[in-house]
Amino acid sequence: MFEFTLDALISFNKRTLVLFPNIDAGSKEMVRVMRKKGVEHHPNFRAVKHVPFEQFIQLVAHAGCMIGNSSCGVREAGAFGTPVINLGTRQTGRETGENVLHVRDADTENKIIHALQLQFGKRYPCSKIYGDGNSVPRIVKFLKSISLSEPLQKKFCFPPVKESISQDIDHILETLSALAVDLGGTNLRIAIVSMKGEIIKKYAQPNPKTYEDRIELILKMCVEAASEAVSLNCRILGVGISTGGRVNPHEGVVLHSTKLIQEWSSVDLRTPLSDTLHLPVWVDNDGNCAALAERKFGQGKGIEDFVTVITGTGIGGGVIHHNELVHGSSFCAGELGHIMVSFDGPECMCGSHGCIEAYASGIALQREAKRLHDEDLLLVEDMSLKNDESVTAVHLIQAAKLGNSKASNILKTAGTALGIGIVNILHTINPSLVILSGVLANQYVNPVKEVIRQRGLASVQDVAVVVSNLSDPALLGAASMVLDYTTRRTY
Repeated sequence: MFEFTLDALISFNKRTLVLFPNIDAGSKEMVRVMRKKGVEHHPNFRAVKHVPFEQFIQLVAHAGCMIGNSSCGVREAGAFGTPVINLGTRQTGRETGENVLHVRDADTENKIIHALQLQFGKRYPCSKIYGDGNSVPRIVKFLKSISLSEPLQKKFCFPPVKESISQDIDHILETLSALAVDLGGTNLRIAIVSMKGEIIKKYAQPNPKTYEDRIELILKMCVEAASEAVSLNCRILGVGISTGGRVNPHEGVVLHSTKLIQEWSSVDLRTPLSDTLHLPVWVDNDGNCAALAERKFGQGKGIEDFVTVITGTGIGGGVIHHNELVHGSSFCAGELGHIMVSFDGPECMCGSHGCIEAYASGIALQREAKRLHDEDLLLVEDMSLKNDESVTAVHLIQAAKLGNSKASNILKTAGTALGIGIVNILHTINPSLVILSGVLANQYVNPVKEVIRQRGLASVQDVAVVVSNLSDPALLGAASMVLDYTTRRTY
């Protein structure tokens, strides 16, 4: 357990004070593990053998979190409202305040990291279950009430122990969940997502074409999912919505939609869902949600500055800077698909010309595939199209793999355009990681790396470019808005 704890603290990447263990059974093994992990020389750690009591109390009062199995976490920390993670079963049976999160079976590093994410930085109401500072006056008052003229008899009084209001990490990870909604150009999808990022149940319907039908279907599907969550032993904390277009996340309003979703501008999504479900609702752009998903569950976990680029039907993305999502002054930060890489390139769906999206999106590749097909230049040996089959980007990629030089040149141009756009991003905000997400990510990852090597400044040429390992970033990102904020109570 101790080794998992140190690994989790190293991954959590916060300044940490480590107190050497007392001379108890197992203490030598704990010291051995500390030295094996290099705790005494780690830049984020300060390992000490003793702290004077006055200083120790100050540290307890101002700590972002306490972790371990000390009685101090159960007793003194509660008086300051300091969040505590109690590991193991040493304190079992003792009354604890709501500031204590129990990880009784600390058998994985991830479980402890989840606990740290839930507790770090919170402030709880001061707990008085172990005293309010007035014990001496009470004792004096009691002694004055005793008649010394009569023999005294010892009595034992055991007041009933209150039901614990503390929390248990296993219960949290198993039951606390979010309703995630993904509004795409084709489908409307809803999922119940756990704290671990597991999609417990997923629902999908074609996205209606009108505002009225769409809102009605969203409400109907959310009500059904929330009802089924009860039978699945899931406690829904709130609703997160990922949608295309420009979104004001503070008010939960879609300001302006993409052409793929009709009748979806100036739409208040928060109010009807909150009124119907009686739950808090968060709304954000699908690119931003993808970045949030990477920050909580994916390749961006533990990375303070990174960019997610979605390569699908369109091109989008999100920017994480100092571990926070960047929205911009008018909520259009992260519109990476509309970075211009040419003065007079092909027309984009935004109305401009030469955007990355006009070169590298699925729609752009489909347009070029249809052009080649109309000119009888797409199909090569071992390729065929059925009479009713539509030409797509998949056919263009297949033709290139089978030796079609024109298809290969189109894909090379698309990869170069995307790479140049990403170089501009690297030169502007200097992230340490670029995550490619979406169905075309694997197609573009190597061309993008090559363009960065050729055109990037020396200071950005070593930036890591990786493909997302998340199967459903839109839903996971929508869920993360709920899971990140509803579990961080501040008093």
